[in-house]
Amino acid sequence: MDHSRNTLGALRKSLLDGVAPAVDRSDPLASEQLPLVVDYLEFLGTRIYRIHERSRFELGEYLRMAEGLLARLPQSATAATATLAEHIDAGRTARECASTGTTELIELASALATTVSTVVQDESLSDDVRRALGRWVVESSRPLLAFQRSWYAPFGFEADHGRLRSIDELL
Repeated sequence: MDHSRNTLGALRKSLLDGVAPAVDRSDPLASEQLPLVVDYLEFLGTRIYRIHERSRFELGEYLRMAEGLLARLPQSATAATATLAEHIDAGRTARECASTGTTELIELASALATTVSTVVQDESLSDDVRRALGRWVVESSRPLLAFQRSWYAPFGFEADHGRLRSIDELL
């Protein structure tokens, strides 16, 4: 049985009960950082069993973004097309495989995001093409941004939580 959530709770309690009283209140950095660590441990306890789902979702969003980018590349962009297609194929294969681990999903999403960024900044493409590709990336980023806003909602950065969709809805 996995006790990760309980362990995170125990670590949080240990910091609050054992470490916090020993922190010198005149040390502004320690006084600031300890509550942040405690809050993040609490947050992680609420999300730990959803991290794999999140990783699969994010890879899917980067795949959708990259596939749209590939469709918008001119025929002359052979190097960018080949690199992007290679990363898309690897990402799609991994996402479709039920046994793909979380770390691999995260690494493939990161590789896709980096490749998308590289293609959009490719100086061998005309300015008009780069601008069009950039607009596509911004537009196709909306679902990913909506998810990330919902994922981190417990930190209180959102002024109106009621406008956010639930993680379950987005996944």
